[in-house]
Amino acid sequence: MTVLRKLATVAAAAVLALGGAVAIGTPAQGAPPGCSWGYGHYEQAGSFIAVYNWWFCDDGNDIPLRATISRYLSPGVYQTVASGEGDVFYNCGGTLYNVYRAGGDEFGILCS
Repeated sequence: MTVLRKLATVAAAAVLALGGAVAIGTPAQGAPPGCSWGYGHYEQAGSFIAVYNWWFCDDGNDIPLRATISRYLSPGVYQTVASGEGDVFYNCGGTLYNVYRAGGDEFGILCS
């Protein structure tokens, strides 16, 4: 139920989103007791990219984790455009096609 509660906090972005990914599992460092890992991203062309990265805990004390959105510049080179913990948003008006990376996912979108 805790995962659903936290996912509801990013639902506003998801309603408008075109595409996205959601992962629920356990990252390499291992889960704190009673917690599961949740990561995902949503994006809407010409508007925004949203990323979340959390430990969702049964006791309601969810733990924010580092989240970053980066834009591809050249092979192996990315520019961080937004970073923080928990929920991260990048407003990107425009119609130029760019490739972004959020976590391990890469995706192309009309966002500049």
